[in-house]
Amino acid sequence: MDRQFLEFWGNYLLLVAKGQKQMEDLAKWTGPGFFNSGEFITLFRKFYGLENLDQASPDYQKTWKKAEEGFRDSYRDYLSLLGGVPREDYEESARKCEELKEKVADREETIKQLHILLSEKGLDFDAVTLGLQKLMEKQSDQFQKLMQGFDEIFKAGRKTS
Repeated sequence: MDRQFLEFWGNYLLLVAKGQKQMEDLAKWTGPGFFNSGEFITLFRKFYGLENLDQASPDYQKTWKKAEEGFRDSYRDYLSLLGGVPREDYEESARKCEELKEKVADREETIKQLHILLSEKGLDFDAVTLGLQKLMEKQSDQFQKLMQGFDEIFKAGRKTS
């Protein structure tokens, strides 16, 4: 983590200890409007060296973007250190989890329906599975024997050369 980030949070946490308003702002900052609070922007500019730059200059935008990226990276590191994750990451993971739960439920329903169809046809699913497994093992053994035969032919051909 960079020095400015730690100074920023150190000073901010001191301010938070002085009043409830800062706690409310901190709650807003961790949401979608992360960089929209006036006090936050003032503090951010101060600790990232932006307060003396002309906001209309191209250098300001470039410096702001670099500082913001550095801040966000350090914020992620800080949350990780505390055992947390950014809300966006959590929400993305939660969304993916829900999608996977739906897929699993769909697949379980499909498997259930296939079991029912097999039992209606008088087929035992476990017996069919075991039969397929034995067939694959037999084919694998036959393939191994075939490859050994080729290996023996190849070796015999090299000895005669």
